[in-house]
Amino acid sequence: MALGGSAARRYAEALLEIATEEGQVAPYRRSLEQIATSFTPAVIRALRDPRVPLERRREALTASVKDEPKAIRAVLDLMIERDRMSILPDVIRAYGDLVDRREGVLKAKITTTRALESADQGDLVRSLEQASGKTIRATFAVDQSLIGGAKVQIGDRLIDSSLRTQLDHLARDLAR
Repeated sequence: MALGGSAARRYAEALLEIATEEGQVAPYRRSLEQIATSFTPAVIRALRDPRVPLERRREALTASVKDEPKAIRAVLDLMIERDRMSILPDVIRAYGDLVDRREGVLKAKITTTRALESADQGDLVRSLEQASGKTIRATFAVDQSLIGGAKVQIGDRLIDSSLRTQLDHLARDLAR
């Protein structure tokens, strides 16, 4: 399954391959997401600290992930041995992206001028899902400089219906 690319992506692809063989794709994702919350930047720095002998760092890592799936523990052990712990957040993100792509889930970033109520967020996501025919996993942001309307980023596609952009276009047209 390895498609090349970044080291983080290769680790993620290896984990996904094992998880698929074991029928454990979703549990691996949950495990990795739990690790992401526990392994803060400070923890990762400590696991990379060359002043602490590798064996002590490895013992700390092993103790902290003892309940995680064997393949995840093995990958983390390999990462600490190769001084690759700094890319752990990227590995976790890449695993999630690979699973999403495989399941046909698109990520969207929706930016509005004010925070939307959860019902409005749900309505907007459902509209995007209907229009795209895909499942959408959305994150929401607020940018008051948009004045009104919204920006929706799905993959490389940007749908910008903000009042700020419309005013900018109008100003350019009038300047001609």
